[in-house]
Amino acid sequence: MMYVCYLCCDKVTLESVDKLRFHLLRHKDNHELELPIRCKQGNCMSTYTTVFNLIRHINTHHALMSTVSKHQPSSCDDSEGNGASNTFSLRCMDFDDVIDEQEGEASSIQDFETEAVSLVAGLRANSSVPYGVVPAVVDSFSSMTASMISVVKSEVSRCLRDKQIDCSVVSQVTEDIQTRLVECAKPLTMLSTRKKQDNFFDKHPLTVAPVPLYFAPRLESHGGSSSYVYDSFQYVSVKKTVNSLLQNKSYVEAVLQDKCSPDILQDWCDGAKCREHPLFGDSGKFSIKLQLFYDDMGVTNPLRSHGSIHNVGVFYYTVKNLPPEFNSCFANVHLLALCYSHDLSVHGFQCVLDAFVSEIKELSSNGFTGEFPILGDTTVYVSLCQVTCDNLALNKMFGFIESFSGSFFCTACYATSEQIQVDYYEECFQRRTVDTYNKDIAGLETARRQGKNHCRGVKSVCKLNEIDGFHVVDNWSLDIMHIVLEGVVAVELGCILHGLCEDTGLTLEKVNKSIHLLWGKITVDKTHKPAEITRLQEPGYSIVPSMKAVQYWALLKYLPLAVGSDVPSDNKHWQFLLHLSMLTDLIFSPRFTHGMVLFMKEVIAEHLSLFVDLYSSEQIRLRPKHHLMVHFPSIVLKSGPLIGMSCMRYELKNSFFKRSAHIVCNFTNICRTLAYRHQQHALHCLLSGSHIRNVVSVAAHTLVMANSVPFCDVLVCRFGIAPTDIIGVADKMSVASVQYSKGHFLILCRDDLGDPLFGRIINFVCLSDSGKWLVAVEHVETAAFVAEFHAFNIAFVEPATFSVHCITEFADHHPLYCHKIFGNKSTRHMLRLPYHIF
Repeated sequence: MMYVCYLCCDKVTLESVDKLRFHLLRHKDNHELELPIRCKQGNCMSTYTTVFNLIRHINTHHALMSTVSKHQPSSCDDSEGNGASNTFSLRCMDFDDVIDEQEGEASSIQDFETEAVSLVAGLRANSSVPYGVVPAVVDSFSSMTASMISVVKSEVSRCLRDKQIDCSVVSQVTEDIQTRLVECAKPLTMLSTRKKQDNFFDKHPLTVAPVPLYFAPRLESHGGSSSYVYDSFQYVSVKKTVNSLLQNKSYVEAVLQDKCSPDILQDWCDGAKCREHPLFGDSGKFSIKLQLFYDDMGVTNPLRSHGSIHNVGVFYYTVKNLPPEFNSCFANVHLLALCYSHDLSVHGFQCVLDAFVSEIKELSSNGFTGEFPILGDTTVYVSLCQVTCDNLALNKMFGFIESFSGSFFCTACYATSEQIQVDYYEECFQRRTVDTYNKDIAGLETARRQGKNHCRGVKSVCKLNEIDGFHVVDNWSLDIMHIVLEGVVAVELGCILHGLCEDTGLTLEKVNKSIHLLWGKITVDKTHKPAEITRLQEPGYSIVPSMKAVQYWALLKYLPLAVGSDVPSDNKHWQFLLHLSMLTDLIFSPRFTHGMVLFMKEVIAEHLSLFVDLYSSEQIRLRPKHHLMVHFPSIVLKSGPLIGMSCMRYELKNSFFKRSAHIVCNFTNICRTLAYRHQQHALHCLLSGSHIRNVVSVAAHTLVMANSVPFCDVLVCRFGIAPTDIIGVADKMSVASVQYSKGHFLILCRDDLGDPLFGRIINFVCLSDSGKWLVAVEHVETAAFVAEFHAFNIAFVEPATFSVHCITEFADHHPLYCHKIFGNKSTRHMLRLPYHIF
């Protein structure tokens, strides 16, 4: 029985699964492993993202190397990369060292040690595993290994005796086995204690360890004596992190992807701010663009006494050079600093930002030089392009007032609490500029003499202004997660549902039941099910209970489909709900044209006017978050789509720290502990390829002849295969965290009138010569856009027509759920888009 490596194909055949695993790990050592990892045993076309999953699949289905046509699925690794099964090499050695296939015993022992080290590395990267447990696991592993060697000796001795071998020979053989396997008896001796593990992994060339930096000293008294105490925070070097990332070839390839389209705004690089920037506007320099984020995070149970004592301030950043779909990955959200929230309130942001600004000023002017894959010997420049936070954190970091109940709360303009009730266009407000900001700073002393702590909303100077090309009044960033989903949508859905229950026969029980029934059938957004609404408050207040941002979004998207048949389409509250759906679709669009920006500007103004007409009273007024929406059009023109500034990816990152803090349960210096654990996880992600999320993975598939599928003609015409050729057909496929299934719908393109054209997934198909998985879809007809449901009505046509596409060829990557609405005489098939797509 021989096994084939998918990279070497017929050049190398291996006689056991273990040798195949070692062989693939050698490819990984030399940075030669290409994702997805293909099976290639016989005609099998399964693809996986880790060596572990592939080997498990081979052990299950190819151990006897029998020709089979049906392959069962294997579960994939955790998308966060926390599983200990996600193996990789952590040997501190020259990565250009190529181990010869016939090296023999020494190579086998080295492979054994590599797998043992991978086990420890995976455990340390897992946020759910205390580091104190790892030495116990290592000790158990070593004991099992020693026991296994004893079993091997006994079995060899018994076999030799059964063959009538002389006792002296048997004794000599067992002694030789003992001598040869002595190195395998304790493969993790160098990792037997926590200190040894720390030293081992800290020496890895790609490790970026956090370093403690200090705030200003303060005087404390204990036991009758006084002494100075230095509060510290953990800082992770931007230069070292970027340098480590650029050592990965796949990461460099992703950074160099150029998807710019004329007159299309789809990322920060397409906005006017990038062209005007002194560094990023220079095409002759290879520059890295950073988006900075800050937020407060609770790491303990907030219901317990003193629950906020250990609250932590987290500073993250992402690299905006990466395609947008990559930056939603945990591995691509990098840690900058961790500090106690209390220390920030006492000492301010000055010390933390001092370290960051000092490093960025050096990196933006001089950069750093190194040898990188693809790039070669290159100087890399790094600078800050944007800061994104929730409204309170943004004002706090920028030195603006933190109260939103009065005037001058906006970091973009001088809006007052009264003006925002009547003006709905940005031009109606005086824009903040660098000159007016400097005048406000100069007027602070006068304002304080008058008993005020700010001058027109400005409380202090922000250290970030020292970075060339950046200023707090020229940031052009607002967070749509907190402003729209947790702000505007939450409040307005409460108003709408209250109005519908008063004006129509709709009840709260009916709404909850309809949502529950819909989620029983829905095949997308299953994990975003809204919470059951327990109470509707008076207009102007959010629905109860409060929900997560994705739950509010899901409720808004599917509420028209769930209860649209029970509500008169001309009801004013229902019409306002549909207008809110249209506005949200525009705001969350991943791509804009200049015409779309102008249209969104009018829709925002119209929506604010409608809200005032429907619900405004002495108690119900437009909130500051309503006003912030008037700046969205200008922000898109300057900085690209608003979804690129959403805090959602950063908020999700907090789960790693919260889970780690819960597991560690040691708060002597929780910032140091969490920062160190995160950097160990970052190393694991870098070496295991978790940064790249465009890998197609398919496990269960059937091998059939091409003429047995209904789309055979398309395969023959487009790909030139014969009808009798063998192809792989599957019902499920995953790309990163997105799961596609047979029966889902995808947007193919738009027709001449601008209406989307949809296709229903029939199968996922793989041609034997290419090894790439494609999507076969059946075309459906777009009948009309049904405004009362805010969805497209589709119709199935006869005879059916098919097409086959790569997953990247579709207009949008999100799968769609087809909801059936039953009428008296017909059934309508409705598709709800996640946002505006063109």
